Amino acid sequence: MNDIYLLAYIEKKVHFLRKGLLTLQKGLKIDPENVDLSILKAEILIEQGHTQQARDILKHFQKSQPNNKTIQKDLLRTYFPDGYQSTIPPMDQHLFSLGLVQTPFTPDDFLVSSLPSWSLDFSALGVNYSGGALFLGDTKLESPMAMGLRFIAGRTEYLGFSSQGNGVNSWTYAGIDAPINNHADIQVDAGDTSIGRTGLYGHLFYNPGDLTLDIQGVDNMIWGDFGQAIQMNGSESGISLYANLKISQRLSLGGNYWYYNYTLNNGTLPYGNLHNSFLYMDFQLTEDPATDIIVGYDDWTVMASSPAVAALVPEIMRQQYLLLALNGEKQYANGLVFNGQLGGYNDFYSHVTSFEATAGIRYPISMHWSFYGNAVYFDESTLYSGPSEELMLGINFLF
Repeated sequence: MNDIYLLAYIEKKVHFLRKGLLTLQKGLKIDPENVDLSILKAEILIEQGHTQQARDILKHFQKSQPNNKTIQKDLLRTYFPDGYQSTIPPMDQHLFSLGLVQTPFTPDDFLVSSLPSWSLDFSALGVNYSGGALFLGDTKLESPMAMGLRFIAGRTEYLGFSSQGNGVNSWTYAGIDAPINNHADIQVDAGDTSIGRTGLYGHLFYNPGDLTLDIQGVDNMIWGDFGQAIQMNGSESGISLYANLKISQRLSLGGNYWYYNYTLNNGTLPYGNLHNSFLYMDFQLTEDPATDIIVGYDDWTVMASSPAVAALVPEIMRQQYLLLALNGEKQYANGLVFNGQLGGYNDFYSHVTSFEATAGIRYPISMHWSFYGNAVYFDESTLYSGPSEELMLGINFLF
């Protein structure tokens, strides 16, 4: 068996994938339950794009080896073949370019939804910027239901700070997460906000292969991007659209469009609306570690109801900038992931040049719990005027 495994491994490394599968099939006819041969077969199937077949093999062996790190890592790859960060639009790593949603993206979400387990997630986000600060804490519980459905319930706390004082808001929600065939997932949440309005959140993810579509929508949600907005009982409604097309193994093109409408004082004071369009090209320089160069153009406009109202929340009203960034990610066999991004911005509307740096980590300490975190620094933010610092930390439990 060792000779068969070694030969198939070499064939995989030199990308003779079909020959590797034929070699493995010889060994699996002799020993159908050989774990090493089966895992290698799943890895070849992933590279060929046959993620569902690979997933079935891995889930079969996960039942008897739930703590096998290689199985965990490969199973996650069946949902994100290009890496844990592959479905995150490059500009969204600092969480605000979509308008802040209440459930920050975590790479385990699709893996968790495939397992007959309960999960409990704690996440915290803090932002400091010129003129204010905010802190968010989110607790989310998910439980399995019939037909692959998952029930979600949680609560998000908002704290806002500025020179005018501080404020507190909250969002208590419940909803359903539902897989749609092998390529899509939809989540719908509804709940009460502390400003006395019913909030709604929806998220549709679709990835049939080279195309990725991601749609998120909110209605009457807490406007949590600014300390001032939290203090003044701000709310937001809107939609974000994201699409990415993989042109080749290394090149992909993508774009985002966001529309958000903002109000203050429990919805009685119109603040304005945001239109934002972002187009980018992503070219992979190396595979391991995965390094990408990103070139993009962004056009951002906030149409405020009046100059006096616009002054209440220090959101940047108009931007047109070019982005050049280097993004890197390293994944290890034990599931540890490091990622980071260094980018430069040239805002030729306001004639401001700036940069941002991000660093993130995710580590599945065991099959039952994992840790993740992300830190961002802007010397001239694309959301706030002046510099900003952001830090997100989280712990996810499976039980």
